[in-house]
Order: sequence, then C-alpha cells, then structure tokens
Amino acid sequence: MARSIDYNELKAFISNFSLDSCTPHGNQGYNRVLLQLFGFAGHGKSSYINSCKYVVDGGDYKVYASVAEHKEAPCTMTRNAYELTGTITLVDNRGCVTMNKDETAEIYLQLGNFLPVDCKVSWERGFSGVMKTILASERDGQFTDFIVPIFVYSVEKSIADQEVEELKQLLRHAQEITGVLPTVVLTHETNENLAHVKEKFRQMGVRNIFPVENYTKEDHLKTRGKHETILWCLSEICKDVQFRMEERRDPTEEKIQRKEFLFTFAHERELEKQRLESERLAAAAKPVEIPPQIGLLPSVLKMLRLK
Repeated sequence: MARSIDYNELKAFISNFSLDSCTPHGNQGYNRVLLQLFGFAGHGKSSYINSCKYVVDGGDYKVYASVAEHKEAPCTMTRNAYELTGTITLVDNRGCVTMNKDETAEIYLQLGNFLPVDCKVSWERGFSGVMKTILASERDGQFTDFIVPIFVYSVEKSIADQEVEELKQLLRHAQEITGVLPTVVLTHETNENLAHVKEKFRQMGVRNIFPVENYTKEDHLKTRGKHETILWCLSEICKDVQFRMEERRDPTEEKIQRKEFLFTFAHERELEKQRLESERLAAAAKPVEIPPQIGLLPSVLKMLRLK
C-alpha cells in the first residue's frame, strides 16, 4: 500500500482532526466522531483500542480496554467508550458469539447509539424490548455523533463459504444504520490466512480493509511497522469522514432512519419467531397467539416521522 506521508504527519493529522474544519459545511451539528468497533467476541476489538491509544497517546503501554485471557471466553460484556482525541472516541461494543438474530439486533442497537456507554449488553430483548430501549435512548440525547462502523475480524479464523452471506448481510445492515460503508480491520496480519480472508471481504464489496498487528500486554515493544499501520488506518478513516462531510447531512434525520431500521428489523425477527412457533405447534393443532404489539409497526414508523 503506497503511503504519501510519514509517521509524524500521520499522527499530527489524527491528533488535530476536527469536524469544525470540515469544508464547506463545518460540523453540521456533529460534536465528535464515534468509531464503533463491532464483530465477533475474541477477535481483537479491545486489543485494537489499546493499540490505538498506545500509538496516538505515546508514553507507556496501558491496558485501557480489558482483554480476555482466553479467546473462547469474551471479556467485554458492556459497551465502553475511550477518548482517543478531542474529536475521536473509540467504542468497544460487546461482540457476538454467533450471528443469530437476537445477537445481531443487539449489535445494531449498539451501532445505532441506542445503548448508553458503560451499559451491560444483553442478547435477550424481544420486539417490545427493542422498542423500549430505543425510546429510552431519547433521554440521553446522544445523536450528534458521526458514527463510523469498524468491523474487527481476526485472520486466525478463516471464513467458510457458508459464512460469507451472513457476514455480507451484517456489513450491509451496518451501512444502512450508520450511512457509512464499514471499515474492516483484520487483526493478526502476519497469519498465513491473511490473503484468503482479505479476498473474502473484497468479494463482499468491502474496500476499506486494514490488516494490523495489535500491541498486547505481553508484546508491546514499539515498532515502526505496527505504529504506521495503525496510524494509516486511523488517518484514512478521518479522510473518509472529511469526504462524507462535504455533503449536506442531518443528525436528526439520521436518528429517525436508524430508528426505522431497528423497528423494522425487530418486527421482522418477531414475525419469523412466531411463524416458526406456529409451524412447531401446527402438528399438535395448537393455535399460537400473535402478540398485539407486533401489528403496531406501521403506526410506530408513522409516529417517528411526526416527531
């Protein structure tokens, strides 16, 4: 990958990046850039945050985001935020273990900024739970963030052909929620699976792909290569924000669109659950009752537009 600016210029650009200086429209009502890290548990989201802080802050290595001792046992159970600069904040969202619709709904709630930081993340919300969560989020007013979705994936895990479609759908939904094409950060870049995994994501339509090697508590000897790859990734994300801020944007309208997506997704998920339950009970000739709130979606979406 060709790089036209050196290490110090990259670091200065990231540290001084400001939404106020975006031209021609300024900050357009956004007060910070929220880098939303999401993906599977144990793929290096927390380590990536620690690495970014180490590289941008300078000084000694510190563990800001807790890292699981065993990859099979995820450590992050809450949604935590870490300020990187005066403008940029990293968010360590809880990772999923599978791609079932309960877990992906919770990922979308996090990506849409409907869950407050330092909040425990559960996988058990039904349709009514999703609605209550979104409505409750009105109280915190956190809808002035420019959200950038960053999917973190470890190349130690190869991608099977049958997993491609669900990953592609996850990334597409992340784009629909945020209005921004997800950036993919591939951890463990020295692993032999790198080329294979990178090509899989390219086939999914991803263009912003950044292989990195995270610093860790056990291995945090500063190297130019690790520093530059992390800085390059962050600087390219900032440039993409600049590019998108050249268009007219409306934080309030984006908030409404995110709500509509979540309500619709939760509604369809609930209908599918009821359909499967109906099929299960059909053999026993036991009718299943559809909860009354499931038929309220059209009215709910109309109300959102009236606000």
